[in-house]
Amino acid sequence: MSELIDNLSQMRVKVFSPFEVMYEGNARALSAQNALGPFDVLPDHTNFMTLLVASELQVITTVDTRKFSIEHGILKVSDNVVTVFANI
Repeated sequence: MSELIDNLSQMRVKVFSPFEVMYEGNARALSAQNALGPFDVLPDHTNFMTLLVASELQVITTVDTRKFSIEHGILKVSDNVVTVFANI
């Protein structure tokens, strides 16, 4: 049962750049920054899209926090899947 609860509290995250897949897997949260400032995306976040500015993107997993420096990008949240197109 705890595995089911654990799976429900996560979302799928894919972070791509033009030449590599930077991260693909489950996450508990994602922190990013757009023109209005820093924001977080948590599981079951409402669907939306935003342009990202130069900042550090953080993907928080059950094991660690992955950090990626990005110059700009597009972030899309849809049906508990977060897709980041970085440095495009």
